[in-house]
Amino acid sequence: MFCILYVHVCSAKTIQSKYHFQTEDAVFDSIAGLVFADEVNRTNDSRVPGWIEKMKEIASRSHNPVLEARSVLWQIRSTQLNASPDSCIVILEQARGKIPKSYEYDYACLSYQLAGNHDRIGNYFNTYQLLQEAIPIFEKYGDDYFLGNAHLLLGLMYSSIADYDQAVEEINLADRHYSAYGYPANRIAYFKATLSKDEKEKVRLYKEAVEQGSDDPGMTIQAYEQLATIYNARKESDSAMYYLQLGKSMRAEMVPDNILLKIILNIQEAEVLYSRKEYDKALALLKETEAIAPYYRNEYWEPAIYKYMARIYENKGDNQQAFSYLKKYLNAYERQINTFRGQEVPKAKAREAIQRQKVLITNMEQETRNARNRFIIILLVLIAVIILAAAVFLYFQQRIKMKRMENRELRTNLEQEMIIKRLNLENFERDIKQKDCEISSSVLLLSNKNDVLQQIRVITKRYSDDGRIPREFVDQVNSLVSDSLKGDDEWSRFKIHFDSVHPDFFTKLKKASDELTENDLRLCAYIKIGMRAKDIASMLSVSPASVNTNRYRIRRKLNLSKEDSLDDYIRKI
Repeated sequence: MFCILYVHVCSAKTIQSKYHFQTEDAVFDSIAGLVFADEVNRTNDSRVPGWIEKMKEIASRSHNPVLEARSVLWQIRSTQLNASPDSCIVILEQARGKIPKSYEYDYACLSYQLAGNHDRIGNYFNTYQLLQEAIPIFEKYGDDYFLGNAHLLLGLMYSSIADYDQAVEEINLADRHYSAYGYPANRIAYFKATLSKDEKEKVRLYKEAVEQGSDDPGMTIQAYEQLATIYNARKESDSAMYYLQLGKSMRAEMVPDNILLKIILNIQEAEVLYSRKEYDKALALLKETEAIAPYYRNEYWEPAIYKYMARIYENKGDNQQAFSYLKKYLNAYERQINTFRGQEVPKAKAREAIQRQKVLITNMEQETRNARNRFIIILLVLIAVIILAAAVFLYFQQRIKMKRMENRELRTNLEQEMIIKRLNLENFERDIKQKDCEISSSVLLLSNKNDVLQQIRVITKRYSDDGRIPREFVDQVNSLVSDSLKGDDEWSRFKIHFDSVHPDFFTKLKKASDELTENDLRLCAYIKIGMRAKDIASMLSVSPASVNTNRYRIRRKLNLSKEDSLDDYIRKI
C-alpha cells in the first residue's frame, strides 16, 4: 500500500490550466479558475483558503445546487488530507446528488473525488466503479489533467489489491496524460519505482523522480527516503546518509511544517545511524519521533520506531528499557498485522468484483457493437435461410442416411471384431489350459517314474540283503537310479516348456527376491501348476516335511506375512 504525501510549493514553470466547467456564475467560476490554477501549478497561494470561503459564500447566497456542489468539491480538494474520509464521502455524495444530468463534467469531478476518499478507507470496488464513471467523461472533454489523476488513482488502487500488472498499465496511462498536459512527471517515476521488482531499476526511477521533482517536495523527499532505504540495505551507509541529508534540507527549506515527512526521514536516518552503531544519535532521533508519532497512531512506521529503540537499549545494556520498547513494538506490530489481515478479504473481494465488472462491461460493449449491425445481419440471415433451407434440409437428410449406413457398417465391423477377439481369447485360454495340463501330466509321469525308481532301489536292496543278488549289481543299479533321480535334464526341459506357457515367471520371482535358489524356483514352478506337496516331494526325491521346510524359507525370502498364502502369491505372478 502506498503512503504518499502531496505537498504544493511554488513552481518554476507555469502550466496553462484549462477550466472545463460550464460557466454558471462569472465571479464564482473566475475564483474557481484561480484555485484550479494554483492546484495545477502547485504555487500554494496563501489566498486559496479565502477564495474557497468566497466561493462557499456565493453558492450559499445563490441557492444554486451546481455552485453548492462545486464549492464542496474545491473545499474538499484543498482540505481532505486533514479530514476524515468518511465525512468527506457523505458530503460529496450529497453534493453529487444535487447535480443535474446535463452537468456531466461536475458529476465526473465529484465522482473522482469520491473515489479518492473511498480508496483511503479501502473501499476498492467503489473506487473502481466511481473512476469508471468519471474517466469516459474526462476523455470526452479532453481533460488530460484529471485523466492523469484518475488513472494514477486507479494504479494505486490496483497496487493496493496486489494486481501489479494492471497497476503498471494504469500508471503508464497516467504518464501519457500528464505528459500531454505538461504536468511534472516525477510522481510517475516514483510510483513506477515502487512497483518495480528490479532494484537497479528502482534506484534509476527514484533518481529520475528526484531530478524532475524540484517543485514537488512531497514526492521528492519520499524518493530521497526510498533511496536511503535501498543504500542502507546494501550496507552503503554513506550514500544512504547523503540522500537523507538532501531530503532533510528540502523539507527544512520548502515544507518545514510537514510533520509526516519529518517522521519518515527521522526513522530512516535512525536506521542508518543504527547500522553505523551510532546508538546515541539514533536514540535521540527516535525519541524525538516518538514524541510526534502519537498524533499519527497506527501508521505503517510506528513499529519501526519501537523496534530500533528496543535494539539500541539492548546494545547499550539497558534490558529494562529494551524489554519495555520490545513490548510496544510487538503491540504496534500486532495491530498492524491485524489491520493488514482485516484488509486481505476485502481486497480479494474487490479483485473478484472488479474482474466481474470488467467482464460485464466488456460483454455490454460487445453487445452494443453487435446491436449496430444486428438488423442488417438478421435480414441477411433470413434471406440466406430461405434460399438455403431446402438445400440444407436435403444435405442433412443425406448426411443422416450416410451416417446411419456408416453406423450400421461400423456396428457390424465392431461385432465381428468382438467375435474374433472372443474366439482368440477362448483359443488362448484353451491353449494355456492344455499346456498346463501337458506340464502337469509330464510332471506326474516324472513323479511316477521317480516312485518306480525308488521302489527298484528298495527291492534291489532287499534282494541284496537276502543274498539273492551280488552287491556289485545292487551298487550299479543304485548309481543309475541316483543319476536318474537328479533329473537335471528333465528339469531343463520342463523349464523350457514352462517358460513358453508362463513367460517372465522366473524373472518376476527373482525381482521379488534375489535370494531365491534354483531349487526354490523349481518348487515355485510346481506350486504354480497346482501340484500337491506329496507329488512335489516325489519329484524332488525328498520328504514332504522337507518340502514344507522349503516353503517356509521361500515365504521368508519373499517377505510374506503369516496371513499371506504362498500358493495365492505365486499363482498371481
